[in-house]
Amino acid sequence: MGKCKKRTLYNSNADSTKYMTREEAVSSIFKTFNKKQKINIRKAVETISLFGITSEELSEAGVSYENLQALNSVLD
Repeated sequence: MGKCKKRTLYNSNADSTKYMTREEAVSSIFKTFNKKQKINIRKAVETISLFGITSEELSEAGVSYENLQALNSVLD
């Protein structure tokens, strides 16, 4: 097996969104915005686009208005 295939297989096995439900995704995004780390925010944006989460769902979960406005381009 080549290096690229090994890396892809390893990354897919180590991915935390593999068995994540929609509710768990929303709660992990909320926790991510509370941590305020750049790497985590990128992962949150990927999770939002993967699950197609809307701004209403994030608002109900407790994400602040400022964070929703910052994500306006991702959520639309």
